[in-house]
Amino acid sequence: MDQLKRSRTKDNDGTRHNKKLVILFCMCIAFILLIIPLIFTPVSSDDFIYIVDNSKWSDIAWRYMNWSGRIVADGASLILLKLPTIVYTILKAGIWLGLIILISQLPAITNKDTGWNIKNFIIVFLLYWIANPNLGQTSFWTVGFTNYILTNFFILLYFALIFFLKDKKIKLWHFLAIPLLGLLAGNSNENTSIVVVLLTIVFLLIEKKKRLFLLGLPFTIVGALSLLLSPGQSERLKNPIFQISREQSLLQRLWNYFSSPWFIETFKSFSWIFVTFILIGFIYFLRRQQPQKKNMIYSLIFFFSAIIANAAFGGSYVFPVSLRSLNGALILFLISIAFFLSDLQYERIPFHKRSATYLVILLCLPFVLTYYYATKSVISLHGQFKVREQAILDGKKRNQKTIYIPNYYVGKLYNPSDSIDLYQGNLNDYYEVETGTRIVSFDKDFSFDYSNEKLINAKQIVLNRSFGKNIYLKALNVFSDDRNVNNYSVNLTFNENLLQNYSSDEAMLFIHVYWRRDSNSAITRFDVNTSLNNQLLVEDKYIFSSPIGDIRPQDIEHIDVGIHNLKTNKTDEQTTVDMKKK
Repeated sequence: MDQLKRSRTKDNDGTRHNKKLVILFCMCIAFILLIIPLIFTPVSSDDFIYIVDNSKWSDIAWRYMNWSGRIVADGASLILLKLPTIVYTILKAGIWLGLIILISQLPAITNKDTGWNIKNFIIVFLLYWIANPNLGQTSFWTVGFTNYILTNFFILLYFALIFFLKDKKIKLWHFLAIPLLGLLAGNSNENTSIVVVLLTIVFLLIEKKKRLFLLGLPFTIVGALSLLLSPGQSERLKNPIFQISREQSLLQRLWNYFSSPWFIETFKSFSWIFVTFILIGFIYFLRRQQPQKKNMIYSLIFFFSAIIANAAFGGSYVFPVSLRSLNGALILFLISIAFFLSDLQYERIPFHKRSATYLVILLCLPFVLTYYYATKSVISLHGQFKVREQAILDGKKRNQKTIYIPNYYVGKLYNPSDSIDLYQGNLNDYYEVETGTRIVSFDKDFSFDYSNEKLINAKQIVLNRSFGKNIYLKALNVFSDDRNVNNYSVNLTFNENLLQNYSSDEAMLFIHVYWRRDSNSAITRFDVNTSLNNQLLVEDKYIFSSPIGDIRPQDIEHIDVGIHNLKTNKTDEQTTVDMKKK
């Protein structure tokens, strides 16, 4: 008998050890998956403002008085972006992972369960990627990260700590930690700050032990009011773009929001969330099982909190609601799913017979596509950032008064809103460009990934056509545009800078595409002329790119390329490329 007990004890110890290894393995894989896109995400949008020492925008007090009440997000952005890149990248990955862990483990913390729910973690992790309304702008670039992932992390930490400590004897550090987290959670985002206060009140009413909720409530209110009533909020509303909304009453704005599609449209991004809820309910039905009453109540509380978070935008002055602002509702929906899912237990059931396994497999399919394209995109943007940076540094060295750089080419995404914010902040200060020098984007869309060496060096049609003194058109390529199905671009490669021989004020590069769908139709000319300023120097090649819509390579009969003199209205150089003889 003793031997049998020892054998069972050994088996249990082995099972626990194996489970710990599985947990550690999942955490490591998740951390690696998170840090890869973060490593390659280039400095973008408002990041530039926080990196550069600016007497106004880098001053938290000035921002609070003149722009925004988001003290937590603004302060964290300033701190993170002053750290070495590798340090803040690791911190971001760690906080992101911590957020997923807290969401998946909150039901266990609430129910005083010390076990780890791997099933919850995997499903929440997958859903965060595939159901995210605006993945890139809330999770990749640093200022977006601090405004959404970090603030939501503090909200989860606040509630997790209260539920973890509520049955324990109160100690001195509790009086420091909970008020501090209450302030941080309250000063999160305009909509989630309201939800944090309401959730604290709800838990205060339904929980038997109320002390810690009473302790946290006033600080969440202070945090929320410090955000919503900040001087910067009212100061920003003086901008003329808010005049119409500013002149409307709160009731008018609420009516406009709820009586139009705007409110319903805030839930369109959450289709995978609702599908997951249905599938989990179906699994419960098949197993003839019901979730615990407490878990079901908490799941409903967080579900309706997500709806309230989106409803709170009715008081906003900007419509429709930006997709990245829906991140708070996403997190609340994920918490609701975690509670709903947590009672699906599979003791001694083989892995392949667990219904949740097939739910994970189903979610893995869109996750692989989302992750692959989103990560591929930021890796590409990282390379393009280097090309653009070199163009700025070269222009700075040559004392150019106007430096031209190409637009970013995001590439194909599973969800178009997965891209990072492509707005560029104060580039002049970031690169210490002289006052009076302008950094200007090309006025023609660059329609292929110019960080891709294979595309840069491609020579679909090898040429050696003269364009004046020592300048030759070396190659013509027609590339597909991954961003849009069946869209293409014409790309020209020169050996030298055309601006050596021609002025952009007096000449332009003309590109006439002659095409037809079939041999019986008439030939149509499609003009994609471009400024000489739209040339990109990469690997000693000068490249022009012009989109041609849905004109396929096989549709093109020939292409005329040349220099048109804008003053004399005559052609200085011209060559014809026969596309049928390539």
